[in-house]
Amino acid sequence: MATIAIVGFGDMGEQMAPHLLAAGHQVRVSDISDSRLEAARRIGTTAVASAAEAARGADVIFGLVMSNDIPTAYLGDDGILAGAQPGASVLICSTTTRAIVDQVRAAAPSGVAVLDSPIVGGVKYVRERTITFLVGGSADDFERVKSVLDDLGRSRHLGEFGAGVDYKLITNVAIMAAEAGLREALDLADILGRDYETSLELMAAGPMRAVVERALDVANPRPLRRSAEDDDTLVSAVDDPARLLPISTAGRQRLWEAVNADPNFEPDFVDLTRKTTSRAASIRS
Repeated sequence: MATIAIVGFGDMGEQMAPHLLAAGHQVRVSDISDSRLEAARRIGTTAVASAAEAARGADVIFGLVMSNDIPTAYLGDDGILAGAQPGASVLICSTTTRAIVDQVRAAAPSGVAVLDSPIVGGVKYVRERTITFLVGGSADDFERVKSVLDDLGRSRHLGEFGAGVDYKLITNVAIMAAEAGLREALDLADILGRDYETSLELMAAGPMRAVVERALDVANPRPLRRSAEDDDTLVSAVDDPARLLPISTAGRQRLWEAVNADPNFEPDFVDLTRKTTSRAASIRS
């Protein structure tokens, strides 16, 4: 069995840890939130003060932070790479860009393997062990972590380092366009004076079914802000996104408008299907 570190103990980490413990691994957790560290202790992991302390002596290190937090979580004095030791495998599980994962790998100590391993699937899929890790790195480095990834769900080795984040961004283009399109369809329902329930039912009768079902699934929670931040990451991956990724650029704008529709309300993903993210909500607030 392995010693596992989880850096960033949000909803994903909280669902991952029990599977790793059940498989017999030792699990150490670090997070900037005291309440999350207490939650980690309650389920039987060892909570520590810093990412470096969590990484020290760990065989496999999962980084579960948002893209903007990667420099601090990995590269700071108390970051993952400050504690990672030769023989360790560092998995960058964030939705991020090639430039950022290249920066992490370039800073890694000798003997520490870094793999980009973004995740397909949300909290519900982690709970059910049906997430998929999109892994970029050498075949040997992938084989060293595959058994641990199998304890959490599925994994797919997509090629050289950077391939994982590239394919994650490619899939996100379609996903984010569908999410923003769902919200805009309901914007039209508002304009035409039609109800959301019928609109969603009719969209679910066609090829948008999976998108609608995902948006209505309260068992798979995710702050809508996280989707908008993923859109920020997506458009940052290219120069001149307005020209090269015009649909993604417009979708990003609509998602952020939905997030900020009411300054006194923090929407969840399911709120894409509710009046709380409509343009009317922005006018009311």
